[in-house]
Amino acid sequence: MRQSLLDLIEKTIVYQYDLPNTTAGISKTIVSVDNDQCFKSIDKNDFTEIIYNSILEYSFNEFEIENKDYDKLHYIALQKRLKYNPDLDLDQKVKYGFLGEVVLFSVLYVLFKSQPLIARGYFYNPLENSETKGYDSYHLIENNNQTELWFGEVKFHKKYKTGIDSIFKNIDKAISDDYLKTNVFAISNQINNLHYKGSKIETVIKDWEENPYLSIIDELKQHNMKLVYPVMLLYEENDLGYDDSIKNIPKYIQEKYTANTFSITVDYSIFFILVPMKDVKLIKQEVIKWIELKKPLMS
Repeated sequence: MRQSLLDLIEKTIVYQYDLPNTTAGISKTIVSVDNDQCFKSIDKNDFTEIIYNSILEYSFNEFEIENKDYDKLHYIALQKRLKYNPDLDLDQKVKYGFLGEVVLFSVLYVLFKSQPLIARGYFYNPLENSETKGYDSYHLIENNNQTELWFGEVKFHKKYKTGIDSIFKNIDKAISDDYLKTNVFAISNQINNLHYKGSKIETVIKDWEENPYLSIIDELKQHNMKLVYPVMLLYEENDLGYDDSIKNIPKYIQEKYTANTFSITVDYSIFFILVPMKDVKLIKQEVIKWIELKKPLMS
């Protein structure tokens, strides 16, 4: 990642506290295994810059970007690495999923030190002309004894309830052996394009290709791999302030949903990354404006 972008992310998206937070009287969500983590967006313009610039790293592996013309690659990304139709009206464009996915990519990479396994741009198919399928992030953390597959999701809505309802509509599918297996198969189709070489997931894929009668899930368990499912919520901060905006999330989930038992046999974790902010719609509109103007990228 460009150092200028890395520095901007660290300066702009700032950690506040974990949930549960006894001082503020806020619990973590009823589905979270690990602590939820809460961040603050310090500057609206800088956050817009992060979205606009992160399109590049989200769409391409690092070696594809090095010593290249960033602005040309950015334009290529909008043509064939993510869904973007310049002919749509502004209200339709601000609904594009990549506006949140690039933030999830950047936060996992920079603030959680979770390396991208492969650029998500590889999974977009221009012929389908639809949002990229699968988990919203393909990252991992390699520890000595365990590989954590950080395969997450992000929702970027003005109303937090809309984002939460969308998450819980698919959460049972997302945290399941079947969905994890399907996504590993999708990654196996791009094995020559992996950004992170020599990982255990690469070993699992190659072993399966040599013996396709093996169970991918059993192989993941044999290699002591874990699914980490970070759920990022980007949403409008309310008039009562930051803490109250955070408190709304576990409260709403507890009122409307129950703690699930997921159909997954692989070791797993789930936690929320909460980022309430001001002017959600204006930020999205500004990103679209910069795209249309072909605003120069950070160097």
